[in-house]
This record gives sequence, structure tokens and C-alpha cells, in this order.
Amino acid sequence: MPGETLHMSKRRAIIVWVLVGLASLLLLISSLTLFAKRQLFNTDNWVHTSGQLLANDQIRSALALKLNDAIFQQIDLDATLRKNLPSQAKGATPLIASAIQDGGQRAIEAFLTTAAAQRLWEEVNRQGQQAIVKALKGEKVGPVSTNKNGDVVLDLKPLLDRVSGRLGVTSELKKHVPSATDEIILLHSDQLQTAQDAVFLLRVLSIALVIVVFILYAIAIYLSRGRRRMMLEAVGGSLALVGLLVLVLRRVAGQIIVNSLVKTDSDRPAAHAAWQIATELLHDIGLALIAYGVLALLAGWIAGPSRWATWVRKELSPLFHHSPWVVHGVGLALFLILIAWGPTNATRELLGIVLLAILFFVGLELFRRLTLREFPYRHTPPPPLEAGESRPPPTPTPSG
Repeated sequence: MPGETLHMSKRRAIIVWVLVGLASLLLLISSLTLFAKRQLFNTDNWVHTSGQLLANDQIRSALALKLNDAIFQQIDLDATLRKNLPSQAKGATPLIASAIQDGGQRAIEAFLTTAAAQRLWEEVNRQGQQAIVKALKGEKVGPVSTNKNGDVVLDLKPLLDRVSGRLGVTSELKKHVPSATDEIILLHSDQLQTAQDAVFLLRVLSIALVIVVFILYAIAIYLSRGRRRMMLEAVGGSLALVGLLVLVLRRVAGQIIVNSLVKTDSDRPAAHAAWQIATELLHDIGLALIAYGVLALLAGWIAGPSRWATWVRKELSPLFHHSPWVVHGVGLALFLILIAWGPTNATRELLGIVLLAILFFVGLELFRRLTLREFPYRHTPPPPLEAGESRPPPTPTPSG
């Protein structure tokens, strides 16, 4: 900070840098756990993501193909056509069946672009998310959300009923019992206990780690007496570095997961698109950390010894001395503009807003006091009176 000239001992410097390194590691872990918790347990986030998935052309085509297959795997189209076609046309049954299936997929895909399909898809996903949350919490899951194997599933039957009505095959479809093609498995029964243990740990760590990270950074800055400005910049660099790592991990993990799970090349574009959409929140967390790191670096620069930074502090010192409430009022206005903008998730949630408010206003007040310590206010005495000149009486101060 301005005027700092003290040096840390070697032992204290080692402790400080260990704290920063540990905080950075925990920050990376907490970013991943926070993403997982928000994406998994926040119904609105889940439904919003599912809506984005359906809006993607590649994913919508893949879903239309699955629904089309689910319908025609349960209907013996060849037998139906042979039964109803005239004898001279029976030889063209395979060609007609193929054309009907292709037309069915196009019709389904067109339906999935409608607002009605979007609402139905979001409701299906809302029920699926609630089912998987209940299962992970150890609560009883309703039979609508589980199959005969006890797997937690996304039930596609409401969508199948709607699209089969559009294709005119509802009566044929009702003759068949539901099959595995009517659902998307969200959680296998044999994975449930492991997932429950992981979720318990996730719920504990997601908030605790964030608090520990803040404490470790604060201790590191406090112990850096004489080098606190440098340590503030180090913390800023740490935040930005972790943000970059989050973005890199998102991209690398996406490649590994998609390539390991999807074996068909034609399905990979849709899978990659799904990964990008599903991890958009992780992308936002990475960008937010980079932004906070840049702000911390900027704060360290303003408090530094450079000519421009010193000039800024000197120019602000009269305002800091005479009008502290104006300073904090302007700060409040800027903070409210940031919250109204809401560029990151932290600026859209109560806990994040409270933490950011504490950091912002405490930092602003510390900067004001340190600037006044560097540039203390000095009362300038009036110029000496000329011969025969009298000084005007002071302006009376209103009482009360």
C-alpha cells in the first residue's frame, strides 16, 4: 500500500505464499463444486439449461431421431403396410416404410421447434431433475421417475404421446408396453449409493470451501505487512489464473468425456453442443474469477508507486478528506449499477451480493484511509494582510 517500505522475514514470506497457493487450489476445487451444486440442485438452472439444449439444432435433431425411433420400434410398420396396401403395392413396402419414418422424423423435429414442445420439454426435465435430487438426497422417488430396474430416468412418454398424435399413430402406440426407448437414464441404480455419498460431500464443501478461500487470502494479505499491495496483486493474479484453469478444464474435460461416452462420430457434434450448453455456468464462473482477478490487480496498481497511480491518489485526497460520505455514496451507486447489470452469478445471488458488498466497501474505506495517510490534509494559512487591510469576519455557522 502507499508508503509501505517494510520487509517480510523469509519464514513469513514462505507462510504467506503457501497460504496463497493453498487458497488457489481450494478455489479451483470450490469452483467445480459450486458449479455442480448449482447445476444439479437448482431446478431453474436445470430447466433453463434443458431449454437451451432443445434450442440447439444438432441436439434437437438427435432428440427427434430418438423419439422417431421410439415410436417406430414399437410399431410393426411393415406388417401394417402389408395389411393395408393393395397387393400390387406390397413390393414397395420397405421403401414406403422408410419414407414414412423419414417424414416422421422431420415432422417431429418441426414440432420440437414450437413453444408447446418447449414447455412440454421443460416440464419433463423439471420432473426428471426433481426425481434425481430426491434420489441423491435419499428420499423416495415416485414410480413415474424410475424404471423397472430402479434407475432414475427422464420420462419421454409425454413427448411421445404428443408427437404420435401428430403422426396419427397414437392408437397403434397404445397397444405396446413402454420400452427403454421411452426414457433417458439419468442415474443407474447401482450408481446411487456412490452418487449419494458424493453429493453429501459436495453440499458440505460448496460453501465451506468458498469461506476458507476468503479466510486464507485475507490472512495472507494481513501477514504481508509492508508488502500488502504486492500481495493484493498476487491474489488478483491467483484469481485470474484459477479462472483460466477452469476454462481450460471445461474444454479438455469436454473432449475426454464426449469421446469416451460417444462412440459414433455422427453423434459427437450433438454431444459436444450438449456439453457446451450444460457447462455454460462453469464458463461463467471462470470468466467471473478472471474479472475479479483483474479488479484486484487494478486495485494493487492504484495503490502502487507509479507516477499515474500517485497522481490519482493525490487528486482524490481532498475529496477523501472533506466528503467521505460522497465517496461511499458514489461507490454505492456504482455497486448498485453492477448488481442491476448482473454480469456474474455472484451478482445475482444474495450470498454473493453480500460478500461482494463487504469486499467492495471495506476495500474502498481502506484505500481512502491509506490515501489520507500518504497525503494528509494540511490547512493552508491565509496570506498575510497588507498595510491598512482588515480581515473579513468569519461566516457564522448556522446553529442546530
